[in-house]
Amino acid sequence: MKEKRAIAYFAGISAALIVIATIILRAYFRTVEEHDAMLVSAGLAFAVQLGAYALLRSGRRREPTGEVIIRWALGAGLRLMVLVLYAPLARILNISLEAALVSLVTFFFLTMMAEPLMLEYDR
Repeated sequence: MKEKRAIAYFAGISAALIVIATIILRAYFRTVEEHDAMLVSAGLAFAVQLGAYALLRSGRRREPTGEVIIRWALGAGLRLMVLVLYAPLARILNISLEAALVSLVTFFFLTMMAEPLMLEYDR
């Protein structure tokens, strides 16, 4: 039960950070196409972040600290892989490449910074 609650809290914090970042990025990206690209990026970032946090949190208590670092590195590698694969996909989908990639990186960065805070809070 505690596992699900922690992931739910992280989901709420991630969603709030993504919404705030989207509002701020809309000051720079003003066209409808760019807004659509940011929405696709927001959904993708949210899903990837929840998966990466679940992976990170699942072994937190049962494994030594080195294993947690390895899980965190796997999550970071997953984010990098998604970013690299998203660039050609954005071209294929004909969405604004600049808005898609900048927003995805922003969402990943902000939500990734919330991970250690949530792990510490949930001790």
